[in-house]
Amino acid sequence: MTAWTQATSGVSVNEITPALGFKMILVKTPATFVNGTDTMAIDLTKYGCRNCAGVLMFQETTAGSVTLLNAVSATTGGVVGLTTAVSAGTLTISPLLPANTCITNFVIFAW
Repeated sequence: MTAWTQATSGVSVNEITPALGFKMILVKTPATFVNGTDTMAIDLTKYGCRNCAGVLMFQETTAGSVTLLNAVSATTGGVVGLTTAVSAGTLTISPLLPANTCITNFVIFAW
């Protein structure tokens, strides 16, 4: 298992809606991220937040071709999802099985 953060090489984090009452943050992993094994930790305080309302997760089976990952994986055909936890303003995202490697996008709703 690898514990990824926004400082990990190849991870990009962009604030999508900076001026609303809540924030939408887009996290994009490199293709070496292993869903079902690796975790992603994002310091929400860097975006003026301490809480998470929800996370959507998508995978790219080929670069730029996005498939919703919260339902059925296009790579493995299995049902997948994620769990989250927030501690001291850091959101930890743990994608659930089945394991696969691909570019994974997380859309985080935070305040």
